[in-house]
Amino acid sequence: MAAEVVFWISTLLVIYTYVGYPLVLKILLFFAPSRDDKKQESLPFVSIVISVYNEEKGILEKIQNLKEIAYPPGRLEILVGSDGSTDGTVDLLQANRLEVMKVLVFPRRRGKAAVLNDLVKEARGELIAFSDANSLFRVDTLENLVKPFSEPHVGAVSGELLLTSSGNVGESVYWQYETMVKRLEGRAGTLVGATGGVYAIRRSLYRPLPLDRAVADDFVIPMMILQQGYRVEYAPEAVAFETAEKTVRREFRRKARIGAQNFNALRYVRSSLNPRRGFAAFALWSHKIIRWSVPFALLALGAATAALYRPGGALAPVFYAEVAFVALALAGWVGERWNVRTPMVILPYYFLAVNAALIVGFLKSITGRQSLFWEVDR
Repeated sequence: MAAEVVFWISTLLVIYTYVGYPLVLKILLFFAPSRDDKKQESLPFVSIVISVYNEEKGILEKIQNLKEIAYPPGRLEILVGSDGSTDGTVDLLQANRLEVMKVLVFPRRRGKAAVLNDLVKEARGELIAFSDANSLFRVDTLENLVKPFSEPHVGAVSGELLLTSSGNVGESVYWQYETMVKRLEGRAGTLVGATGGVYAIRRSLYRPLPLDRAVADDFVIPMMILQQGYRVEYAPEAVAFETAEKTVRREFRRKARIGAQNFNALRYVRSSLNPRRGFAAFALWSHKIIRWSVPFALLALGAATAALYRPGGALAPVFYAEVAFVALALAGWVGERWNVRTPMVILPYYFLAVNAALIVGFLKSITGRQSLFWEVDR
């Protein structure tokens, strides 16, 4: 019957997303030839670009962090663009500007994509490194980020983001899993995205971001580079640090925004879905498209299980397990408001919340309700 078909398709889709795809990557790595890491003989001129909006609470820490970057003198510039900031961000940038830093003040707010497009136009570097105001580099991060560009077929490189503790165990567990997948993809073939706070590209491969709708730059830019025939490498030694959102509720809002941006971006990268693209298409389908369908698969799975449930039947334990999982998630939702963050309830709550956020993001995308602007929520 139809319910059984829906049950098994949904189950297999969820299992493939979280277990099957990493397992396939490990199998591919078993047969893949080993790579020889080449050293960059001379470090290229790099332009770090950062778009900011109302970041007065953390901008001084970012400036100090940029000051500590170990990179040869005369081979680095930093471009910071203020997207219509209304707080003290610009004043702090101007008063504490580094010698290699240029501050561009855009009085009218236009969105991150427009600012990045303008910053890249101003950049003189052979390589463009992207960062965020809340992402902090280690002293050797930039040097490690540019090393893979010694290979001519590498068009972009993503660093590794480490989340500092905030009490949100769900986000920490998720990001550990995501990092593991990125490492496997990088070794198996290519990434199909980058870590927003720490990635770099060849300036010659940059294509202006679309301005008609909100898109995630760390997804669209690497994908556009893949479409030009280059690879996106992963550099785990190029480390950046960010503080995870403190609550699942705040993470829900962030995931909904990112989800809408990613769904918006599909029209610009759809040619990469063609199986003729090889591993890149396989990774894009597996890591992105199929994973983004998980929320809908979960809804279908719940409905199919309920339809097939019979007391004492073969699927009764599955039905009870689903009810228990939802109950734990509800307990996590209630507990978070009382500052009770036991992993047993927070993890189910986080899992269902971020999948629900994807549905919200999808609805925002198809209705055109996702704003080009973002709000600082720290």
